[in-house]
Amino acid sequence: MSQKPMIAIPVMARTLPELEEKLTALAPLDFDILEWRMDGLSSLSPALVKRGLALVKSHCQRPVIATIRTSEEGGHFPYDHAAYEVCVKAAMGILTPERDAIDVEMERTPSASLISCAHTLGLTVIVSFHDFAHTPKKEDIVYRFLAMKDRKASIGKIAVMAHSDADAHTMMDAMAQVHKTAPDFPFIGISMGPFGQVTRTEGGKAGSILIFASAGEASAPGQIALADMRRILDKAYR
Repeated sequence: MSQKPMIAIPVMARTLPELEEKLTALAPLDFDILEWRMDGLSSLSPALVKRGLALVKSHCQRPVIATIRTSEEGGHFPYDHAAYEVCVKAAMGILTPERDAIDVEMERTPSASLISCAHTLGLTVIVSFHDFAHTPKKEDIVYRFLAMKDRKASIGKIAVMAHSDADAHTMMDAMAQVHKTAPDFPFIGISMGPFGQVTRTEGGKAGSILIFASAGEASAPGQIALADMRRILDKAYR
C-alpha cells in the first residue's frame, strides 16, 4: 500500500506579470507537478486562461494541473456555471494530452460534460471536492471517492478541514478503505489545517498519490513548505 507521493506546487498570482515572476522563481526547485490556480487572477476570462497557460507551459517543463477553484469550495472564482464551464474548456484546449491534468469540481453543474470533454482530449481529469468547514464521516468520504470513480475521474481528490487528530485519522482510514476496495483507482486525500499534517506526510501509506507543498504563499491551510516536505517524504518512504 505504501507509496511515496509526488509533490505538486500550487502557484497563484493576481496578474500575468506576477505569474511570470513566480514561475521564474519556481524553475530551479525540486518538485514533480505544477498546479496553476487560475482563480488567483484578479479577473478571469477564456482569453486570460489561454494567455496564462501559454505562459505557464513556456516556463515549466513539468506536467501541469490547471485549476479554477470556485467560491463554493474555498477559491476566488465567483461561481457561475456558464463562466466556469467556458473557462475550464479554454484551459483544456491549451493543456498537453497524456501529460497535463484539468481539475473539475464534482459538485459544479457542468462537471459531467467537462469530464467527458477532458477524456475526449486525452487529458487527465482530477475530479475534486473540498470542504473547508469540517470532516465528513468515514463512510461519506469513501462513498464520494467511489462516486468519483464511477463518474470516470482519472484521479479523485478530496480535501476537508480537520479540527482534531481524530478528523485526520478519519481521512486516513477512509483512504485506506478506498485503496483496498478500488486498488486501481488513483486518488488524493488531504485533511487541511494544523491537525491534518499526518495526511500530508503519511497519506501515501494509505494510498494517496500526490501532496501539495508550498513554495511561498500556501494555497490551502496546513500546506508544508517544499524543502520540509521533501525531507519528510525522503525519510518516511525510504
